[in-house]
Amino acid sequence: MEEFFVDETSLNEEYNHFFLSQISLLKKNFEKRRIKVHVAQNRNDVYQIIDDFINEREGIHRISFSDGVTLYQLKIFDFVKLKWDKSKDIRWPLERSKSGHYKIFGEQPRGRMNLPYEEYREKHSLWYEGVRDSFISDLAIIGANAITINGEIVSVDGLGNRVSSMIFGPRHVLVIVGKNKIVSNVEAAIDRIHNFAAPLTYIRHANKHYTNHMVLPCVDKGKCFNCSSPESACMNTVIVRGQIHHHADRIHLVVVNENLGF
Repeated sequence: MEEFFVDETSLNEEYNHFFLSQISLLKKNFEKRRIKVHVAQNRNDVYQIIDDFINEREGIHRISFSDGVTLYQLKIFDFVKLKWDKSKDIRWPLERSKSGHYKIFGEQPRGRMNLPYEEYREKHSLWYEGVRDSFISDLAIIGANAITINGEIVSVDGLGNRVSSMIFGPRHVLVIVGKNKIVSNVEAAIDRIHNFAAPLTYIRHANKHYTNHMVLPCVDKGKCFNCSSPESACMNTVIVRGQIHHHADRIHLVVVNENLGF
């Protein structure tokens, strides 16, 4: 009898089988709501989806981004800038400098920025206008906090720029998420966001961008307390549950067979 060895530590086949099962139902439910789903196995697939999306639509001239760990992990910003910077108008007001501050403020020391207050206010005003200006783009590439098997995209935002772009503004929106963002329903999505994604996002901003988010109770205690702290970014919750028929080509969802973001 031929010898064989079952590797009990390898679960790739099981995870991949379950992902394909989820995608089959998820894709059916999203596309009933007029949101096309693209499936990617890795970052190269995502790059190809972005390339095809842009090349197939003559009206895409201005491209914008939201902030997001998923986009950083996939190096989406670098890819789009390298591939399209010479032929497209790329707007990325949330781009970070090496020191972790927004690039418009220049390279700064670790922690508090070394800028006179009036200069800070002037640059902050320019940054804010850049964020507003990015709404009038032909393509916004953004992330989301959760997607449901039922066909909904669920996101929570502080400033509101990311969730606003989902609702209205950009002509087209590519929402890119990892398979870890798949949940059963809206209730599970909001629970996941408040008790997992949001605290980790706050810790990320505190560690990397020197914010005051460490004072929040969810960071300190490990669960959401439904606080109304001015430091909380859980201020705007948007559930996209489909598109009107005139906008059937507007939002496209890209689901990657990897764990990405929070």
